Amino acid sequence: MSIGKAVLRIRQKQGLTQKEVGARAGLATSYVSRIENGHIQPTMRTLARLAKALGVPTSELFLVSADKATSRQHVCPVTASGDCIGELIRSEHGRSPGSSRVRYGKEELRLLRMANYLVLHGSRDVRRALAVLLESLMTQTGRE
Repeated sequence: MSIGKAVLRIRQKQGLTQKEVGARAGLATSYVSRIENGHIQPTMRTLARLAKALGVPTSELFLVSADKATSRQHVCPVTASGDCIGELIRSEHGRSPGSSRVRYGKEELRLLRMANYLVLHGSRDVRRALAVLLESLMTQTGRE
């Protein structure tokens, strides 16, 4: 589920209009519509404003809904070249990953989506903080 679809789902669940959410977040109704329709990806600042307007934590915008399409485990997300991201991460020295398919549950997929969003849209400071946190966690688990 995209961030836009999550905003739409939460907004509709709360019985709010795009105009109401836009007013609460200080955004134009058309901008909220474009986010919900997946025409644009909100910035970190806009994401925070939308979450606040909806009265939810920002991380909730990355939750996977329990609909039929997402109730099963998810096949590994792929790169533009078609390689499984999880396998590339686990492969040594950039060697081609194996043929096995990696599957993620809802929580793993939510974590990957949040990390991906921060990497793509976060400021240099946000990416640096994410790197420090991940490096610390890797050291603690003995996998570095």
